[in-house]
Amino acid sequence: MSSLAKSSRTEFSLHIIESLRFSDEDGNRLEGKILRQIFKLSGHKVGYLYIRTRQELQIAVRQFHESQRRYLHLSCHGNPTNIGLTLNRLGFAEFASDVSPFLRNRRLFLSACAVVNEDLAKVLIPGSGCYSVIGPRKTIYFDDSVLMWASFYHLMFRDPAIDAMKGGKIRWALRRIRHAFGIEFDYFKRIDGRRGYTRVDIDDR
Repeated sequence: MSSLAKSSRTEFSLHIIESLRFSDEDGNRLEGKILRQIFKLSGHKVGYLYIRTRQELQIAVRQFHESQRRYLHLSCHGNPTNIGLTLNRLGFAEFASDVSPFLRNRRLFLSACAVVNEDLAKVLIPGSGCYSVIGPRKTIYFDDSVLMWASFYHLMFRDPAIDAMKGGKIRWALRRIRHAFGIEFDYFKRIDGRRGYTRVDIDDR
C-alpha cells in the first residue's frame, strides 16, 4: 500500500515546516522552532523541519504525510499572491501543486502575513481535500505571532479527552485569540460531498 493511500489514519498531533529569511535565521527568530520547544515543555511530540527551497518543501510535505500527523503548520513569509521560502517564491498554483497530494483530511495553518485568502482557497482546497486552511489576515510581528500560535495550539491540545480539532472548537479558540491579540483570521473549509469550499465566520456559534 502506498503512503498516499494511508491518509485516513491520522494522529491528533502537529507537524511544523518552517522557511524564513537568512536574517530571521541569524537572529534566531524561528517561530516554528520556538513552538516546538513550547510543545516539548507540555509533553507533546511535534514534528519539525526547516527548509529553504521548493524542492525541500516537496520532500517535507511528503514526510509530513508519512508521519500520519493531522495538522500542518507552515511558518514562512508571504503576501496576498505568493508564498516565500528562504530561496524561492511560489505562486499559489505552484504551492498548491506541491502540497495538495499530501493534505487530504488534514488541516493547514499558515503563519504568513495575508497569505490565506480566497485566491489560495480556490486553488488549494478543492484539489487537496484538506479540511481547512487558516491564517492571519494581516501582517503580524514576530513576538505576537509566536505567542498567538502557542496560545491557539494550547487551547486545541490541552484537553486529554479530545482527540480532534472540530470546527466549533476552532472558532471558539480563534475568537479568544482575536480578543487577546487583536488579530483577525481568514478561515476557509471544504464543503463535504462536493469539490468546493466556503469562508467560515468565526463568530458563528
